[in-house]
Amino acid sequence: MEKRYIPRFLNAEPQILWWDLSEFLKVLFFISFGLIADHPFIFTLLGVIFLKLSGKLTSAKEVGYTKHLAYSWGLYGLKGKVPEAWCKELVR
Repeated sequence: MEKRYIPRFLNAEPQILWWDLSEFLKVLFFISFGLIADHPFIFTLLGVIFLKLSGKLTSAKEVGYTKHLAYSWGLYGLKGKVPEAWCKELVR
């Protein structure tokens, strides 16, 4: 009988190895940049260190904190489709 991963919640992120998908994508970014720079091992270590630091910063926060932080900085979201928070009325 096969053992399968059963998520605790329905909206749980998929897991790759022992990381959630969002964490794995952070490390994968560093690995791919390391392949371009021809130093994959060094950038993999930097990616794991970055993952540990970002994990410490966001561990006390709610799920999706980094997405909301990136949205508030203007790095993620529907730019140009949704009015800014300070706009009181919709302008065409």
